[in-house]
Amino acid sequence: MSASPYPALRIILADDHPIFLIGLRVVLEQDNDAKVIAQACNPSELLQALDTHACDVLITDFMMPAERQNDGLRLLQRIHRDFPHLPVIVVTTLNNAGLFRAMLALNVQGLLNKASVAGELPAAIRSIRRGDVFLADSVQRAMLDARDHGTNRLIPLEQLSPKELEVIRLLAAGHSVGEIALQLHRSKQTVSAQKVSAMRKLGLGNDAALYIYLQEHGMS
Repeated sequence: MSASPYPALRIILADDHPIFLIGLRVVLEQDNDAKVIAQACNPSELLQALDTHACDVLITDFMMPAERQNDGLRLLQRIHRDFPHLPVIVVTTLNNAGLFRAMLALNVQGLLNKASVAGELPAAIRSIRRGDVFLADSVQRAMLDARDHGTNRLIPLEQLSPKELEVIRLLAAGHSVGEIALQLHRSKQTVSAQKVSAMRKLGLGNDAALYIYLQEHGMS
């Protein structure tokens, strides 16, 4: 195996699955093109690693456990704010064109699907070295499909009941379901049901999609 003509990139890895971290490390270090200098299993560990270690690239999962919620976009916003010149590669199992657009708007330079990361990560690293953006084949297909068929279009908030809209606005302000229940004097079960009902009406399948919707409506 020939040596790379470039110095090894210093990489920080972040994912909440230890086995996946091991696999990423093996793929990265197999040709001496990259060296993993730190790993993290949650957002707090990741931010601490970024503060402690100077690195050339961050490779991170999108959804990791957090105290309040699994909010990958807000984590990426924090990283972009604090480390604006750091190239970031995101690996995810999600397949939402709106979500991908929001990540790219935060200057994410690589988007990979976990199912194909072993085959595409080396190419993503080469793209990063050139200063290019790398999109996995599955990501490109999702974005082309959304463009061609009009999927992931925003659905008007008028479809929601006043109580559902109230819950959605408070979620957009960063409140948890429990906090909203206390504020509105409702049970957590009621608030959770109103959240689920609102997401169903809006055609949103998970919390990440909900956050994208709120962001594109200027509510977050």
